[in-house]
Amino acid sequence: MSTSQRLTQRKSGLFRLLAVGLALALIPSCGTPSPSLEFPEGTPADLQTLSQDVWEEFLTVFPNQSDCMGVVTLEGDWNLEGSRAFYLPGQAKVVLKIPATAGHLRHSLVHELAHHVEHACPDHAQLRAAFLAAQNLSADTPWFEGPSWEETPSEQYAETVVRLVLDRPVWNYRLSLTPEAVATVRDWGGGP
Repeated sequence: MSTSQRLTQRKSGLFRLLAVGLALALIPSCGTPSPSLEFPEGTPADLQTLSQDVWEEFLTVFPNQSDCMGVVTLEGDWNLEGSRAFYLPGQAKVVLKIPATAGHLRHSLVHELAHHVEHACPDHAQLRAAFLAAQNLSADTPWFEGPSWEETPSEQYAETVVRLVLDRPVWNYRLSLTPEAVATVRDWGGGP
């Protein structure tokens, strides 16, 4: 093999090595989708605009969880009965009853996005123990169960997120949140 052939082969090997290294370096950033909100075709434009604004506000409260949020689908449902909204963990989908007032839509969306973080972020389990303690609840209190909606820790957590994102008091007079619980969620989320 001639000297020029050996040099060409070495350069080719270096280029391949560089290309593989570059590809491997990019995989972690490409492997986890950036947090985003998506809408199915036909979603009303005003709902998309309001929801995108709420999403941006939500992300400012949870910068520490941006790596685990992924893509959330938001769907408006004209025929939803018995509820203003719900979250489907297996699909990472929020369904909101429409039409509704902007205030109700904002509140419901933040509440359901809180449930998304609860299911999508593995380190949420660590927050639960601290949140229960901050709410003066026993460490063995079931997270997803309670004698009533407002006594269910998961729902108390979601309403705490509403308080943080929308910066307003809780709407449900039967639901009590301690200042320590609000601070616990704020600290975990890493927001202002």
